[in-house]
Amino acid sequence: MTNDGKNRQSMLLPILIPVGALVVIGVVLFGFSRVLLRVSHTAATATALTAAAGIVAIAGLTAARKKVGAGALFSMVGGVVGVAMLAGGAALLVGQPTEEEPGEPVPVVAITAPPGAAVDGFAEATVSAPAGVPFQIAFDNQDNVQHNVAIASDDTLADVLFNGTIITGPLQTTYDVAEPLEAGSYAFFCAVHPTTMKGTLEVSEGGGGGGGGGLTVVAKGITFDTAELSLPADTPTTITFDNQDPFGHNMAIYEDQGFTKALWNGDIVEGPATVDYKVPPLKEGSYFFKCDIHANMNGTVEVGGAGPGGGPVPSGGGSPPGGGSPPPDGGGAPAAVTLVASNQVFDTATISLPANTASTITFDNQDAGIPHNLSIFVDEDMTHSVFIGETINGPATTDYAIDPLQPATYYFRCDIHPTTMKGTVTVA
Repeated sequence: MTNDGKNRQSMLLPILIPVGALVVIGVVLFGFSRVLLRVSHTAATATALTAAAGIVAIAGLTAARKKVGAGALFSMVGGVVGVAMLAGGAALLVGQPTEEEPGEPVPVVAITAPPGAAVDGFAEATVSAPAGVPFQIAFDNQDNVQHNVAIASDDTLADVLFNGTIITGPLQTTYDVAEPLEAGSYAFFCAVHPTTMKGTLEVSEGGGGGGGGGLTVVAKGITFDTAELSLPADTPTTITFDNQDPFGHNMAIYEDQGFTKALWNGDIVEGPATVDYKVPPLKEGSYFFKCDIHANMNGTVEVGGAGPGGGPVPSGGGSPPGGGSPPPDGGGAPAAVTLVASNQVFDTATISLPANTASTITFDNQDAGIPHNLSIFVDEDMTHSVFIGETINGPATTDYAIDPLQPATYYFRCDIHPTTMKGTVTVA
């Protein structure tokens, strides 16, 4: 070989060595990456660093030779491959990720702040959670303001047990309630709007987002998974409503098959989502349930058998929906009351009705072209209805027939304008 050829070879070799090393390293690393994907994160990191250090060391030793020929290049390639194989084998031997035993699923409690929640409150008045174990709160803030979920030991909200991070909606988050709660009644609330956004958290053995041991009804494909429900008589009941459709459903129970006299209406749930409905005590008998949005979703409710406690009444002392107490002996004409709606307010914030007697409320809607109605509830949160009147467009007048109610304080509102048109009903 001439001097010129030798010179060219000596000039090319310093270039070919690193280029060839890079090509070899690229090919080896591609196969090496397949190995790293099969081992744990820690083992993959350690193996990659070890292999890289070995490859750099071999390349450095090769480049440091006075003469680098074909034999040296083959030695470098063999060394790189050997390091990769050795490191990969060790990684597969000791770095396999451990298989963790699947644990019990963490109970999840769903709480929603719908649009307008700062005034109207959470979508749920009562939720349930399991006693003695950690659980999660799936919080859906649909409002375009700041909200959170906090838990206090009672309605005074003085002793805060959990305070979730405040988020600005619309946004969803999951809170981890790591400290288990003992069985009992707690208060949940929004720390930003504690006076208007609060409810009751019932903690019991076996309770939780799964329904607290109650009945589960699934809505899927615009049908319920059952056409028959069985509930105990004179006993509050929890129905876990699982809406698996990507749109709104609810459940409501009616006294008649024509679905004109509602005994209880559950809030509309935008799916997919799960909520716990708290159904107030019902008297023994046959009733009917449906989705108020899709009338084809319906079925029957059989209520029978005495519940525990001899048939307690709902909070507030109201009569169990389903007919109330019979009128006193001798009957008599129903008591009459007139309620006027004008300029989107009622003319009174207090209605008085006689106890245990059927009543008639003459509803005079004087607002032209504006719909109003009258509904009566047993609780101040207005979640458990005993009467829901037909909506009428004004100006118009209608007579609402109210079943006998037991002595207590009830609450009334217009369902179309619930924040401005509301009041109390005194039954005595």
